[in-house]
Amino acid sequence: MMRKFLNLMLLGVFLTFTAGAAKAQEVQKIVAIVNEEVISGFDVIQRISLRIFMGGLRDTRQTREQLVPSTINALIDDRLKAQEAARYNISATDQEINAAIEGFEGRYRIRRGMAEQALASRNISLEALIDEIRVAIAWDKLIRRRIIPRVNVTDEEIAAEQERLRSNKGKNEYQIREIFMAVDTPTEESNVSQRINNLYGQLKQGADFEKVATQFSEGPTAATGGEVGWFMAEELEPAIAQVVAGKKGGTLLQPVRGQDGYYIVEVENVRQILSNQSGDAMLNIAQIAVPMSLAEKTGRQDSQKALAASLSNFVDSCDYLPQLFQQVSNPQTGPMGQAQLSKLPDHVQELVKDLKPGQASRPYLDKDIYRVFIVCDRRDANQQSDDEEVIRQKLGRQRIEARVERYLNDLRREAVIESR
Repeated sequence: MMRKFLNLMLLGVFLTFTAGAAKAQEVQKIVAIVNEEVISGFDVIQRISLRIFMGGLRDTRQTREQLVPSTINALIDDRLKAQEAARYNISATDQEINAAIEGFEGRYRIRRGMAEQALASRNISLEALIDEIRVAIAWDKLIRRRIIPRVNVTDEEIAAEQERLRSNKGKNEYQIREIFMAVDTPTEESNVSQRINNLYGQLKQGADFEKVATQFSEGPTAATGGEVGWFMAEELEPAIAQVVAGKKGGTLLQPVRGQDGYYIVEVENVRQILSNQSGDAMLNIAQIAVPMSLAEKTGRQDSQKALAASLSNFVDSCDYLPQLFQQVSNPQTGPMGQAQLSKLPDHVQELVKDLKPGQASRPYLDKDIYRVFIVCDRRDANQQSDDEEVIRQKLGRQRIEARVERYLNDLRREAVIESR
């Protein structure tokens, strides 16, 4: 039977210090024992410091105190995950760990090979990061072996989802992220309210929502940076639905009290179900420039206009663009790279907003240059589909997430966990 007790009075003595400043006897104290595996005060201090670093948060006494309960729970869960993976002889390889460290350096703009020094400057050992990475990789492998192959989505379930989408066509759907903090007993109400409002203040000052959610949220979406997905307002918990309805994309909402605790919700995007309207998108664009300057001198402007129109009609793929660029050789012809549709100039947005990969725009006269824009790749952020395969993947992901959470809950329930 599971027995989990958080000795907060003990932890409050030393968690306000960094690992380098805490006294030796404090960091060696046993905080919890998970199926006979010890979690020490040092483990907790290190993980808290790492979470503050990764979340981009202010390193204050208040922040550290707020992180105590969720950090202990996270360490307990990590022990359970590692033990379960070991039971199936699953582990992370050195190559996988090194690749993850390189990814960490890239995400946090640390010079390659300098992760250890960057963490040491915050009194965090590299081993604290490696421990977290090792568990995450092993757990992911375990899920891929034991959960994912058993997930099945039937044709009947796909048909039901298609019908749901079609019956709600045109209604707003909201893409949201959340930070959740549970209120388990009435005595916790004030403390949790204070913690959630402190986080909201840091988010208002520019802290990254995804990073903060990963480090602070106590819900299952913490693993994906608080990502909840796309929902109609009426599908959400009533208290959340009330504040989400009618909001625009990019809106950070004030903390709201839900049934089981407090939420901070960010509305990332809004779309209409099965709408034909194009939303925002990431595009890979190239352009062909046809200058008019030389033609004006020879009186052959019409030939350049005809050339631009011919190129616009001719292009139907990006595969042969390199050869075409060589033939239409000028400094402004060539790849433009990645661009977000909404951040392009208005006239360019109008030209490319409905183009599919491989399609070219009509010629656009920009002062004395005809420009033809070609979309080589497109990823629509708000695009929704009732395609069978898209729905199968969506329902499959939801089922996997639910089974993973149930699996972890079973491990928690069956474990013997004590505090000292």
